[in-house]
Amino acid sequence: MAESPSVVSVRQICIECGHPVASLYTEYGIGHIRLTQCEHCKSFADKYVEHDVIIMFIDMLLHKPQVYRHLLVNKLEFRRASIEKNVGKLGILLILFSVYIDWFRLEEGGRLRGQSELLFGKQHSFALQYLFILILSAIDAASLLVGILLASAIHQRSLMQVRWWATVSTALIISSFGKVLMILLVIWEYNESYYPWLLDFLVFTSHSSAISVLFDIHVIWAGLVVVFSMAFKQLVHLVVLSLSSLLFA
Repeated sequence: MAESPSVVSVRQICIECGHPVASLYTEYGIGHIRLTQCEHCKSFADKYVEHDVIIMFIDMLLHKPQVYRHLLVNKLEFRRASIEKNVGKLGILLILFSVYIDWFRLEEGGRLRGQSELLFGKQHSFALQYLFILILSAIDAASLLVGILLASAIHQRSLMQVRWWATVSTALIISSFGKVLMILLVIWEYNESYYPWLLDFLVFTSHSSAISVLFDIHVIWAGLVVVFSMAFKQLVHLVVLSLSSLLFA
């Protein structure tokens, strides 16, 4: 896994071919800009400078690498030593969405085991149940990040990538947009168990696209990195559930 230009430098690139560019646009006055044309492929270096969030969201649904190059490479505010404030807020919102899905899955698992209560077949207050699942969802998110960094460290035999945790976190948060669709499960009260798994698959493929752009690797290798990180997350998840079962017993 080579160190990506998006990680090791502050240069901006053409979102079409990936070649470095001096700037994305030239400003001639307030509200008047001219997009830079890439000298290599002759396309506009970054068309998303003039596009709104809706267009970018649609292209993210289509898994276009160009939109991830715009967000993860060319938006300098997303490449700081700490997570950008609005990205952090989105991360918190996504964890809250995950609480609903985790709650749904635990209830389904309990019903399959013939349990009427959510947490390990015992009667607990709503606040305690929600707090437990909230902490579990936060641990899952942190485990996914650690899994990505660990896979990178193993591949490069170096811990250099660890210091770019904020950039990797931003990539994971932005590419988790599929979790926003979880609100549909609440609005229309979907109770089919496979709906959350479909959303998980969407998040997996979008994670792979984002990691591919961030580390400048083929999407198949990025997919393997994400598989490793998800396996690590699942291992931590099971360990936490096992320890919690002893605590709540």
